[in-house]
Amino acid sequence: MTDVAVFDLDGTLVDTAPDLTASLNYCLAAAGMDAVPLDLVRPHAGHGARVMLRQAYGWDGRPLGETEEDEQLSRFLEHYEANIAVQSRPFPGALDAMERLAAGGFTLAVCTNKHERLAVLLLSELGMAYRFAAICGADTFARRKPDPLHLTGTIDRSFGKPAGSIMIGDTITDIATARAAGVASVLVDFGYAPDPEARAGATVVIDDYARLDAAFARQIVARAALRR
Repeated sequence: MTDVAVFDLDGTLVDTAPDLTASLNYCLAAAGMDAVPLDLVRPHAGHGARVMLRQAYGWDGRPLGETEEDEQLSRFLEHYEANIAVQSRPFPGALDAMERLAAGGFTLAVCTNKHERLAVLLLSELGMAYRFAAICGADTFARRKPDPLHLTGTIDRSFGKPAGSIMIGDTITDIATARAAGVASVLVDFGYAPDPEARAGATVVIDDYARLDAAFARQIVARAALRR
């Protein structure tokens, strides 16, 4: 058994907001609507295509019926899959932090509410997929974050144990999942939605990846154990 450093994907490991925004605007253009700026979309970029579409229609004051929503979702996903890594890049310092964690004995994994196929495609396009023992998406297991099964299943697939592992994420969904699974958590304060609830619930909050190495990760695990 090994200790596992589990990363959320969108807003934590990779800045995917530019490509998600491009796909959203592709859909809005098809509906005769104006494009929305990246800065407006970014806080919602980790919530999934359907939520992003509903939000954009709401900003425009336009209703989004069920049939149109399904059509737009298909259009979004088709465009996004074809353009998944045009502008998406790992956050600054992420690759170095992964190297430090791996060198210190941690196995790396991804637990994301992106569908597994798209997560694997994105990480493959970025030349990162080979670094992870497991890449588990919203459809990998019967349940997804914030259900703890998603995280414990990811750790299990990585041949790890929850007690010595950490979850690194940018939202309350990640932090709540870690807490329910009995796993230490790291909130990246530069992500898409690090709200006050997430900050309060995380074992530790970091504002960049410079501090994250195996020794610091084990301190986080020990701190989480004292809280239980």
